Amino acid sequence: MTPPRRSPRAVSALVVLALLALTGCTATGDRQMDDRDLAVLCSNDAEVCRAWAGAFTERTGYGVTTVRLPTSEALERIRHGEDLPEFDVWHGCGSEMYVEAADEGLLAPYRSVQAAGIPEDFRDPEDRWSGVYSSMLAFCVAPQAISDLGTEIPRTWDDLLDPALDGQISTASPRTSGTAYTAMSLQIDRLGEDAGREYLAGLYGQVLQFTRSGTAPAQVVARGETAVAITFAPYCEAARAAGSHVEVVLPEDATSYEVGAVAMLADAPHPGTAREYLDFALSADGQRAGAASGIDQIPTRSDLPGNLAEVLADGRYPVIGASLAERSSRRDALLAWYTEEVER
Repeated sequence: MTPPRRSPRAVSALVVLALLALTGCTATGDRQMDDRDLAVLCSNDAEVCRAWAGAFTERTGYGVTTVRLPTSEALERIRHGEDLPEFDVWHGCGSEMYVEAADEGLLAPYRSVQAAGIPEDFRDPEDRWSGVYSSMLAFCVAPQAISDLGTEIPRTWDDLLDPALDGQISTASPRTSGTAYTAMSLQIDRLGEDAGREYLAGLYGQVLQFTRSGTAPAQVVARGETAVAITFAPYCEAARAAGSHVEVVLPEDATSYEVGAVAMLADAPHPGTAREYLDFALSADGQRAGAASGIDQIPTRSDLPGNLAEVLADGRYPVIGASLAERSSRRDALLAWYTEEVER
């Protein structure tokens, strides 16, 4: 006898449940989700995702199930979730992607009571997303590996083109990672369109293997698989704190930064709880919560010490870069070039 066929919606539901079970980080313990519990799509380091979820659960008693996906994969998941909404909140990754999601009508506007603590430059004027942390782009370097290669620790972007570093660089794919796209876009700001692409072609020729996630390259270096990683500084600092012999190097010629965001999805199944989560994520306690993971990111709230506006104003980093809107507008063309010239 032929077994009954499941509807596409039923099959999709089973797939979602399986993915939540296999790939999710959960703060619910043995609890069953109820109508107040929350599903969060998280695009940060897995430990940071757990810290955010755990702190919110401790504060409110609501359960949180998180699924971690790299930036571009997360956006695709949201785009294709209209028939069967999976998530209430998207938390983590650079704001460029939130600009794109907002323009497509995928995010719900919400004016949090906590929004006043965040400078206008770091949040959407229509309240569809808000920046809640930041990190500086850096090189994560293994000094002993560099010494064994008979070369010097790279201090500038051009230093990464050293022939001794052929196959000794780890970075993520800009097609999946917001971190890698930040590095890609920076080269256009630094050198111009044509020279920037020429530089990127040379840099990508030095890469051993492209990771999916922008947090992974620091661990590639920590494991001794390459000598240098391109990543955000806190991920390298966390690897060093855990005992790996790595160092953070801020490139002397130019760096950039992300404004990591949070937003409620337009089709959130639990909008009331989602709004409470946003209130928490934007609050001082919420912005400090990620540090429990050992990854200490820069807060965006102006009332917290070492906040992003303060860091940018004191000139300690050679930051350059286009506006969020410009970074977002050039993304499709740059990724098309990457697919054609690097992945072919």
